[in-house]
Amino acid sequence: MNIFKLKITSPEKEDFLMEVEMDNEGTYLELHNTIQQALAYDNTQMASFFQIDKMGDRGIEIALFEMSSEDDDNVNIVAMDVSMMREFINKEHAQLIYVFDFFSDRYFNIELTAVERRRVAVKAPKIALFEGETPEQIVMNLDGLEDLDLDGIDLKSSAKKDKDFDFMDEFDDDSDENPKFESLDDYEDIL
Repeated sequence: MNIFKLKITSPEKEDFLMEVEMDNEGTYLELHNTIQQALAYDNTQMASFFQIDKMGDRGIEIALFEMSSEDDDNVNIVAMDVSMMREFINKEHAQLIYVFDFFSDRYFNIELTAVERRRVAVKAPKIALFEGETPEQIVMNLDGLEDLDLDGIDLKSSAKKDKDFDFMDEFDDDSDENPKFESLDDYEDIL
C-alpha cells in the first residue's frame, strides 16, 4: 500500500503548516473533508483542487461537485468523490492547490513530499502535523468597489452604518386601499 505524505502551506500565513498522510487510493473528497474539519471551516462552501504544471499554471480541476453534463466535453473538471489521490498527484506532478475561498481566489499549496510503502493502509487521512495560525475561510475584499457604478449607491454612506436605517422605509405600504394581513389565514379568508 502506498501512503502519500502531503505538505499543506498558505501563501498568506507563513507560519501555517499542515502535514497529512493518506492512502493513495483515497479520494480528494476525503482530503477535502479532512482539511475542512481540521481547520473548522464551513464545509458547505465551494472548494476545488487544481493540478499545477511546471510553469505554475492551473490544470485539471478536481471540483466538489460534478458540474458537467453528458453533452459537455470539458474533461478538465472531475469530481472529488470519484477521483483517487494517485490519479492527479505523483512524483512528476507533485504540486496541487486547494482553493477554499472562490470569491477572493484564496488557496493552500499542497506538495507531495514522500510516498511510503506500508503493509497497513491508512483508513482515513491523518493529520501528522499542524502548526501556525489558520487563515480565515472567507475574506470579503471590498477594495476597489468605490469605482463601480452602482446607480448612485454609496458604499461608504453613513446610512449603512446608521442602526436606525431601515431600507423598508423607502416603500409606501401605508396605503389603506389594500386589505391588511397579519397571517396566511387572513389571506385564505378573501379567497
